[in-house]
Amino acid sequence: MKKLLLFFAALFSLSTSYGQRAHFGVRAGFTVSDLIIDGRGFDTHNRYSNSSRVEYVTDYLYTGHVGFLVEIPLAKKFYLEPGAQLTFLGTEYRNVKRFYGRDSDYSRDYYYEGDKVHITQLNLPLWFKFNAVAGLRPKVGAYVGYLASVRERRRGTSSKIEGRYLNSDFDFGLGAGVEYHFRTGFFLDTNINIGLANLSARGEVQNIFLQTGVGYKF
Repeated sequence: MKKLLLFFAALFSLSTSYGQRAHFGVRAGFTVSDLIIDGRGFDTHNRYSNSSRVEYVTDYLYTGHVGFLVEIPLAKKFYLEPGAQLTFLGTEYRNVKRFYGRDSDYSRDYYYEGDKVHITQLNLPLWFKFNAVAGLRPKVGAYVGYLASVRERRRGTSSKIEGRYLNSDFDFGLGAGVEYHFRTGFFLDTNINIGLANLSARGEVQNIFLQTGVGYKF
């Protein structure tokens, strides 16, 4: 984590060499998140064995995000944008389909309507952008995230998911999106991100989230 922070600090310091051409900014907006779950998921209640096949059915969680950025001009029409962003992720459970074995027929449903996983995550995104035409900037990038809090809400009670159920406190993934910039300094932003890290020590759990919002560059 220390090396990562030093890397982003170096990117921010790089902006000073570009003088007034580099722009700092802020952004905020809506986040639509879900978890890609394979196998037992977090399985904090130890309901499922490794020998049984389990399929989670989930719904999107509607949350938000807020953060800051610095846009650094590179070659003609190209930009590099490091930033920091507090993002709220997770999913809402619908039910779990449990099978007797790996290749067996469907067994039964366990219903968890309204139960949720809430993840508070500090993401450090790095975007590579191209000014295509008239302020329209498609972008690709990657992020590294720190899981500040992972909580599970079951039957109206919220509890922290213990460290033994988590693979790590860190997440990373890839993203793609598009921005539209106005002459006033405001811009609109939409992007989708897919986590590549497995968050669970019991099964397979990965982040996936769509973000859309507004920002302003100084």
